[in-house]
Amino acid sequence: MTNPAITAAVCIIGTELVRGVIQDSHVKLLGAEFAALGIDVKRVMIIPDNDEIEAVLDSMIGVYDIVLTTGGLGPTSDDMTRHAVAHAAGVKLVENQEARRDLSLRLQREPSASNLTQVMFPEGFSIIPNPLGTAPGFMGTSRSRMLQESADALSLSKSKESLVISMPGPPAEMHEMLYRQVIPAVTRHFDLAEETGRTEISVFLVPESRLEDMCSRFAVPGVTWGTRIQPMRISLYLNGESDEVREHMAAKLQNHGGAELFHMGDVQPTDPLVSLLKERNLMIAGAESCTGGYASKILTDRPGSSDYFWGSVISYHNNAKEQLLRISPSVLERFGAVSKETALEMAEQVRRISGADAAFSITGIAGPSGGTPDKPAGTVWFGFSSSGQDTAAVKIEFHAYSRDSVRRRAAAAVSILLDTYIRGNQPLDIVNKWQYI
Repeated sequence: MTNPAITAAVCIIGTELVRGVIQDSHVKLLGAEFAALGIDVKRVMIIPDNDEIEAVLDSMIGVYDIVLTTGGLGPTSDDMTRHAVAHAAGVKLVENQEARRDLSLRLQREPSASNLTQVMFPEGFSIIPNPLGTAPGFMGTSRSRMLQESADALSLSKSKESLVISMPGPPAEMHEMLYRQVIPAVTRHFDLAEETGRTEISVFLVPESRLEDMCSRFAVPGVTWGTRIQPMRISLYLNGESDEVREHMAAKLQNHGGAELFHMGDVQPTDPLVSLLKERNLMIAGAESCTGGYASKILTDRPGSSDYFWGSVISYHNNAKEQLLRISPSVLERFGAVSKETALEMAEQVRRISGADAAFSITGIAGPSGGTPDKPAGTVWFGFSSSGQDTAAVKIEFHAYSRDSVRRRAAAAVSILLDTYIRGNQPLDIVNKWQYI
């Protein structure tokens, strides 16, 4: 149940959105998250980056308890949100010296004049740091500018004090800011801490539509859910009821979908593997074909990864497989590059070359072309080799939504499967349990 005493208006700003160049994904997410907090979203506007922003904000501030904007915080001349918010709030824009220092460090140079617009904020507003981009958000309280400028003090006193929040438009930046900073700030501002509970689950490889089906199937009365799409995972949030009730629903999802794919908390697909490698003081190596180094990328995203990752041979062309990994030409000719036999040899050879304790290989068809009836686009073979275990290989046929999705999901899958393999489990047994990838 939403609390009618707390109302919100959402203003999504972006000319590309209005023209249909890109699709909005923020309204559904913000509506669900505010509803979970007991906040009633009364009005939603999607408008271009132009002078209309000021008029829209004028009609919202003082009317709704929360006025939230996304987009229009970049360095170009058509990014007008900060000016519009300041004008609607009846304050001036002022430069924040700390934000300027942070921007200089991020850019590794003195910011240009256009960049400096991103360190200007409405006076009296607090900054919302943006760890994923150069444009911080900001928030503050304000009453209606139009009433402030009028002589009607009684009407001003009766108007709402709106909490005005501005976040950047790119989904990754907005999502990080929303979940890490904005939701906690809204919860504190309206004293909602006791009204809702939240459990976060990191979900790997499961498409959003299938995750929605799972949540509906295993729903628990009183628990609602929302999702946050991220590059390597979906963050699933269970809201409402007690910790025990939410954890009961989470356990049902884990038991059905696979514990390897559903991890409690804020977890990356490489986290369990990296923890294991550090714990056992192991070194791994890789041989990649269709992923083009993406598995290596996510393994080296964190500092200190050379302690456990030797590196990867990106053997995309068959000649590279033969010359760099010494894969037998007869194997490639007889079975093809996308095969169990090639995946096994790739893993064995890169472990031999590197001297690593364990190794992985990835070879597949990322699509959209290149598939055959026997090996459709999305077919990926994974190989695993270790000094203490039999070499193993397993095939996954991913839904080929796009070339990028196959590569990303294959990179996530190899980290999950290598973790289980090093622990002594057979990758084929694990994959056979997965129902929703």
